[in-house]
Amino acid sequence: MSMTPRDRVVTALAHKEPDRVPIGFGCLHDSIHVFGHRKLKEHLGFAGGDERIQDAFQQIVFPDERLLQRFQADCRPVYGMPAKPYTFAYYQEGEFRKWRDEWGTVYRQPVKTGIWFDFEKHIWSGKTAQEIKAHKLPDPTDPSRFEGLRDQVQTLLRDTDKAIVAHAPTGGIVEHSYWLRGVDEAYMDMAADPKLVELVADRVVEWLEPWWTEYMKAIGDLVQVVQMGDDLGGQDGPLFSPELYRRYFKPREARLIRIVRKYSKAKIYFHSCGAIREYIPDLIEIGVDALNPVQVQARNMDSAGLKKDFGKDLSFWGGGANPNAVMSRGTPEDVRREVKRRVEDLAPGGGFVFASVHNIQSEVPPQNVVAFFEAALEYGKY
Repeated sequence: MSMTPRDRVVTALAHKEPDRVPIGFGCLHDSIHVFGHRKLKEHLGFAGGDERIQDAFQQIVFPDERLLQRFQADCRPVYGMPAKPYTFAYYQEGEFRKWRDEWGTVYRQPVKTGIWFDFEKHIWSGKTAQEIKAHKLPDPTDPSRFEGLRDQVQTLLRDTDKAIVAHAPTGGIVEHSYWLRGVDEAYMDMAADPKLVELVADRVVEWLEPWWTEYMKAIGDLVQVVQMGDDLGGQDGPLFSPELYRRYFKPREARLIRIVRKYSKAKIYFHSCGAIREYIPDLIEIGVDALNPVQVQARNMDSAGLKKDFGKDLSFWGGGANPNAVMSRGTPEDVRREVKRRVEDLAPGGGFVFASVHNIQSEVPPQNVVAFFEAALEYGKY
């Protein structure tokens, strides 16, 4: 019996088996880099169409609707907006293309060779605690952030049968702390100045709590999935000790999750790259329903072990194939074998949305992208 995409996603995230494994493609963490998007469209003969950037930092697109249909994507993303009068715009200085976010962080990319953007300026770098306390943040509840958002989601619900994923406004408490403070200083603070770590985290939460409240009031009753997250892991393990996470960040993330729960019955998927097995019990404890991107090539993150140890309590959104050894450097047949393995590991009993391990990168051959999704549709039938 066939199901609608929306029902398929809801069923899978309820740890039940739908008609087939849902396909995640086109949202923030399971989309494709703009260069890879161009190559994929050319490979499939899809001329024309818009090229809309979903994430300027990583240069991730909203995929062409023809690709979403071709690969039977089951979800569609929605976002709040920056407050007016902020307007996103690139500008060029010398050899760099740049942009500034509404908080004041500046990003840059080499014009000739750049693939992504990197940080150039952090507004709290070198600042004292008093200066950080006194800094005026953007207004998180400005009505322009949510203007027309409920109508947009209602239109998607009426005109499509896709599951709606409501995305977070920032990378999370940890990530936004170092977007503001700077990566080096944020990590040095963890070792040398715990009070400053807490101050920065509290100022981020001071902004996020009212933002999440208004966002969920606007659309929480309409969406099926809410995305939150923080990058906590590297390739070989946590980026900082789990003890520090539990002290500084876990209680604050739990506060944000409680807001979502108050206004929405949507499932919460939490994005964290890397080897984060040590954190998974903590994420389950604070109310996370699904883990993304399931970085199967990282230490202790093999799909079979994750399903065995955490599959009763946690769904998995991602984990479709090793992005380095297989997607970027393998053959289409290598991709098919890898997809079959990951589906067999993660799909039984539901609790799995098939997707790439983070966004499909620029160097992935388009033939491998096609093989990736076609294999998921073939092997993902229940």
